[in-house]
Amino acid sequence: MTQKPSKNLDTLIVLGAQVNGTKLSNSLKLRLKRAKEYLNENPETIAVVSGGKGSGEEISEAEAMYEYLVSQGIDTRRLIKEDRSTNTNENLKYSLALLEKELNKKPEELRIGIVTNGFHVFRGTSIGKKIGCRQIEGVPAKSNKFLQLNYLVRECLGIWKDKLVGNL
Repeated sequence: MTQKPSKNLDTLIVLGAQVNGTKLSNSLKLRLKRAKEYLNENPETIAVVSGGKGSGEEISEAEAMYEYLVSQGIDTRRLIKEDRSTNTNENLKYSLALLEKELNKKPEELRIGIVTNGFHVFRGTSIGKKIGCRQIEGVPAKSNKFLQLNYLVRECLGIWKDKLVGNL
């Protein structure tokens, strides 16, 4: 949850989280702040913003993330939108397919950072390893400390579910 990511990763995959209408949830805003910080420190790294449009969302999570990062000065040429996914497994599968098409490299050839809240890093990177990423690591964002226990309990259940269905 507190690891420091390597410098100059090839790409980040920023995992989506809820958008309320067009407004970023707190969790998503924290992920985007972390992604912006990493991208500013590593100007050769590109990012996939990954998340579809769910209930109560007027735009896809990917579109909301894209608009935020562009408004914060990140060059559009460094951003790729993946807007079909509905869960972490799909976030990674669809993002990796886009990266393979855009960069003409297989997932195992890329150095990838998963940007998500700290409590979710283990599951995100574990799913990535299961689907073929050899060089994948977490780029942990902060989370709401008041809700941390709730997040950790929910995440443990998510890990068990993903283990049972073969995602881990």
